Amino acid sequence: MKMQFERVFAVPRTQLFAFHENPDNLALLLRGWTAFRMIANDGHIRVGSITRVEERIGPVRVAMTFEHFVYEPPSRFGERQIRGPFAMFEHIHEFLPAESGTILRDRIDVRLPWYLGGSLTVKLFVAPKLRRFFAFRHAELQRLVRERVVDPRKTS
Repeated sequence: MKMQFERVFAVPRTQLFAFHENPDNLALLLRGWTAFRMIANDGHIRVGSITRVEERIGPVRVAMTFEHFVYEPPSRFGERQIRGPFAMFEHIHEFLPAESGTILRDRIDVRLPWYLGGSLTVKLFVAPKLRRFFAFRHAELQRLVRERVVDPRKTS
């Protein structure tokens, strides 16, 4: 299933991309999403770098390993799951110039194997959770912009 989420942030594209370049900021961005836990990262998001996370699904913690496969600053970067429950999980982050700042567009392509319910499980459970996740993530990013953690006054 392909999904897309986007929101405009009143921050220059280079600054918004720079914030996302530090994988430790993912933990900052998701600190209130109690199901998420950052396990480890390589300290950057260049092609070949690895990020390991856990997501709680009910009482079970599911470990996932992602490898970055696209890195085109300040336009986009992307990661795909290389270990975890999904048959495919790719996430491309796009940073598009806008009159009032930057459009952050998240493109997701997700599939589960048949033995985990395949497309029906994605439609009924994964897609709704991803919608809540990205709504939360974008709201948190907006809060960080308001608090000047992601400072719209900086241009580099």
